[in-house]
Amino acid sequence: MNTTLINRHLITGALASIALAAATTAAGPGGGAFEITWYTIDAGGTSSTSGGDFDLAGTIGQPDAGAAMTGGAFSLTGGFWAGVNSAPPCPADLTGDGMLNFFDVSAFLQAFSASDPIADFTGDGMFNFFDVSAFLQAFAAGCP
Repeated sequence: MNTTLINRHLITGALASIALAAATTAAGPGGGAFEITWYTIDAGGTSSTSGGDFDLAGTIGQPDAGAAMTGGAFSLTGGFWAGVNSAPPCPADLTGDGMLNFFDVSAFLQAFSASDPIADFTGDGMFNFFDVSAFLQAFAAGCP
């Protein structure tokens, strides 16, 4: 076989391999870059949830249980099956001191202006008049 023809076949094969690798790399998740910057490996059972193209599973009894981690439209709460019975006994008590006062209103206004998920009282992912109205209703209802 001709040396030029062999070289042409090798180059064509190499280019096809590069194109295939690029196509499979580009087929990853959409919507921006995703990065896990910190993780632990914990023991125990799992509780899982899924939505769209994503699945998330976590263990119970994690030593890294804590506050919700948020970014963009995503929120993740670590710990002891955080989604179970997570409704606060007094939703308008944003300071967590057991009293409803000016400080809770101030905390709501700050969270609302920062688009913090805690101010999304309707749970629809938007920050608008309906969240303000729902907060005021919860505030007027008082704490049990």
